[in-house]
Amino acid sequence: MKLFKWNTADLKPKFSNIVEKFFGKNINDETTAEQEVSTVPSVNIADEEKAFEVNIAVPGLKKNDVSVEIKNNMLVISSEKQYSNEEKDKNWVRKEYGYASFQRIFRLPSSVDENKIQATMNNGILTVKIAKDKNFLENKKQMEIM
Repeated sequence: MKLFKWNTADLKPKFSNIVEKFFGKNINDETTAEQEVSTVPSVNIADEEKAFEVNIAVPGLKKNDVSVEIKNNMLVISSEKQYSNEEKDKNWVRKEYGYASFQRIFRLPSSVDENKIQATMNNGILTVKIAKDKNFLENKKQMEIM
């Protein structure tokens, strides 16, 4: 006969993520009731020869909903969106509203040219290209291994 440890975490409902998103609160044993659920968009960063390229997944947002700024040598990408929808019929009224926001901050390396930044949006992907400074000399030393 083999003995094994029963994992009680497997007994928790698998739909808690749906409930958390609906109520905007975490519901598990490790968190407090005050912790909010937030979504942060996925990001890919590429270090290319002449520029850094940042791709952010922002499905459902329009370019007017997103802000791209440089503040204190930081790339700040944020969004804040509110919506409401009201339907009235003979005997009922339905009103839905929502609010969503995010902010991603990236420290820029000293090798970038902050005056040469380009942002485009296509099919729910925000692409930010930050040119590298042509005159930047990388401070790099080869160390001898003893």
